[in-house]
Amino acid sequence: MEQYIELWQQATIDESGMDRIYKPEDLVPMIIDLEKKQERVLRFKTLASVILLLATLIVFLNRMPLTAVSLLGIGIFISSVLAVVILLNRLRFRITYEERSSSTLKLADISESRIQSERKIFTTYLPLFLAVALVGVNLMYMDVFREEETQTRIFYHVILTASLATGFVAALRVRIRRFHKQFLPVLERIRKFKIASESLEP
Repeated sequence: MEQYIELWQQATIDESGMDRIYKPEDLVPMIIDLEKKQERVLRFKTLASVILLLATLIVFLNRMPLTAVSLLGIGIFISSVLAVVILLNRLRFRITYEERSSSTLKLADISESRIQSERKIFTTYLPLFLAVALVGVNLMYMDVFREEETQTRIFYHVILTASLATGFVAALRVRIRRFHKQFLPVLERIRKFKIASESLEP
């Protein structure tokens, strides 16, 4: 950590007149700590996704009829989960060693952009994942409910969809609260640092 602080102290902008709260030796540890937290969270999410997929496959192969529709449903569901795992890995808040050794303002710009990408995960990609996953799950259960009357089948599908959507919304609310708690303070510190830096420019 001390090596990173020394690198930031060699930044091209003169920070001698800047309030201590916005100095890079305060900002950089926040960014690095945030990155480490997100790495731990991503490992947990990846493990949970693998367990979910294995459990789904076991239940599907043992309890559900193997028809073209159900196989299409399981294929859509598995593909959607894998797509989210890949997406989370690609868009995770990550700062490379090369980026850490760049100028203070460049790191601030990079970190701000990565935080915005993180926000896009739950404002755009996760709702899309829910829509695709719901299609897959309903196709999986279509043959299970086939023997029921039409109204009963519709009722079961509505209950299934509502239950999954409710669980997703609850998880999404937790994700948004975590974003506000972990990312927004860093984002605010970055923006204040950039404003303070601009005020020092001749």
